Amino acid sequence: MALRHGLHPNQLYAWRRDLRSIGVADRDQVSCGFVPVAVLKSAGTAAAGSAVGPIEIAVAGMIVRVAPGIEPGFLSAVLRAVKAA
Repeated sequence: MALRHGLHPNQLYAWRRDLRSIGVADRDQVSCGFVPVAVLKSAGTAAAGSAVGPIEIAVAGMIVRVAPGIEPGFLSAVLRAVKAA
């Protein structure tokens, strides 16, 4: 999965290790950037593994629609801006 999104799997392990080491030092002050995900099926849903249309991300009371192929860095910047608004 990581390679499919241009990320080496070792990077995921490094991030997890770093977060765990921070969590030990500042157990009450660490907030993780992960959020719960809900997958909703609709009548037009394609077969598993073939994303066809946009995805919707609910953040800070708003919905951000994301087209397939968006650059992850740009999406991250947009979500940070929405969260700050």
